Amino acid sequence: MKSIGMSKIGLVRQRNEDRFYIGDSFCIVTDGMGGYKGGEIASTMVVDTLAADMQRWQDVSADALRQAVAKANMAVYDWVKTTPALEGMGTTAVVAYVTGSDLYWANVGDSRLYVFHEDRLTQISTDHSMVQALYEAGELKADDMLPHPQRNVLTRAVGVGPVVDIDAGVYKVMPGDRILLCSDGLSGYIEQAVIEEAFRKEAKDERLIEDLMTLVYDQGARDNVTIVIGTID
Repeated sequence: MKSIGMSKIGLVRQRNEDRFYIGDSFCIVTDGMGGYKGGEIASTMVVDTLAADMQRWQDVSADALRQAVAKANMAVYDWVKTTPALEGMGTTAVVAYVTGSDLYWANVGDSRLYVFHEDRLTQISTDHSMVQALYEAGELKADDMLPHPQRNVLTRAVGVGPVVDIDAGVYKVMPGDRILLCSDGLSGYIEQAVIEEAFRKEAKDERLIEDLMTLVYDQGARDNVTIVIGTID
């Protein structure tokens, strides 16, 4: 898998609490939250912990990804216990690992994983957010999720407790498929249909990532935005 990533500070933010990492077979995106510098500490710790683990892997499974995210969760939680000023810090995390035709993934929070296959963009991860919970309960329509004033409120995050519920699975991919990992700086402001159309129009990942960033900044870039795009060999 050939991958490219980009992270930019939003136009109304003072610091970028997003992080990403690209390995030979895997990609990670995190979006930190909480307290003075807490978000960037949490997001960096999770990326570093996950990358150090995954670089050594010979085999991968959904359970292995869950265990890796759980280890990163405990690393952040333990750090907070020794530094009370950082209480409440945490981060989202979305991870994708490709081996052969299998895309193994895990996520906590509202950073997302998509797969673009045969001109269609499919969301693989599910947000752990208040608006997603309201939608699943039938109290919110799909069209009302993106503009909802509480769309950034999470129901799960890495590092805020000793245990976190982690979604993970495996998805079949084919050569030429493209994957997208992103923070909610993209998915929380740009409709999926618009992102999908950008994929259809641009076959080169380097140009596509610029096009997606342009969409965000044209909308005012009210949050930090991190985008990772990979093409399956």
